[in-house]
Amino acid sequence: MEIMVTVAVLGVVAAVVVPANQSQWRRERVNAAAVELTSWLQVIAQTSDQRLTRCDVTITAGANRAAGAVLATVVSNPSGIACAPESTLNLPATVLGASTYNVGASRTTFSFTPRGAISTDGVGTAVNENIQIRISIDGQSPLRCVQLTGLLGLIRLGNNNATGNVATACAPDQFNRA
Repeated sequence: MEIMVTVAVLGVVAAVVVPANQSQWRRERVNAAAVELTSWLQVIAQTSDQRLTRCDVTITAGANRAAGAVLATVVSNPSGIACAPESTLNLPATVLGASTYNVGASRTTFSFTPRGAISTDGVGTAVNENIQIRISIDGQSPLRCVQLTGLLGLIRLGNNNATGNVATACAPDQFNRA
């Protein structure tokens, strides 16, 4: 009888703990991807500003993207000056092999101008536009957003814990205050 009670208690605990751990795991993995992207973009923006050169970035959007797949690439400027130590940024590993990333973006190509602003016209003219790159795992919450603000060149992290749909933008009040 005691063994049956123990097994039943362990079963209830496992039923509660396993889904909670998966949710926490997803949150940590998507946070890692968003923080890595933010840091990588900040290096490119700083390089562009310091070397007075334009750096072009391409985001690889799509659903069901495997860990290790290319998330973003940076192209050296027309003068051949390297814009980042690493020209590609890959999606971080997921511990659970079946999990995939979903990546969405309001724009998949943009540039950092020599003065630190963001350009979307391909020639380096600064624009007053916000660009959002959104990341989730398995299309489930949480959704993490990286926002680039055009003229100011700000890069901020945001989150939307209500959805994992990368077509849904993070609202202005969901971004950290920089």
